[in-house]
Amino acid sequence: MKAFVTGSTGLLGNNLVRLLVEQGYSLKALVRSPEKASQIFSDLDITLVQGDMLDIDSFAEELAGCDILFHTAAYFREFLMVVLAW
Repeated sequence: MKAFVTGSTGLLGNNLVRLLVEQGYSLKALVRSPEKASQIFSDLDITLVQGDMLDIDSFAEELAGCDILFHTAAYFREFLMVVLAW
């Protein structure tokens, strides 16, 4: 079975990728940084797809032929300002 995973370099996505490979899936992993992903997944035979969740066209072609999509990407801000209301 062919799977596509978004958010593959995050905590959840990374563990999911490894589990799916163990279970025999053929895998495509959406990544923003191929360099970072190459280091994280150097021990796995997977296809890295460079793209951005904000630009679906950047990876839409790679979804073709996949049997299942696991969406583990999350939008977050690196700097979150907390406002306290007293």
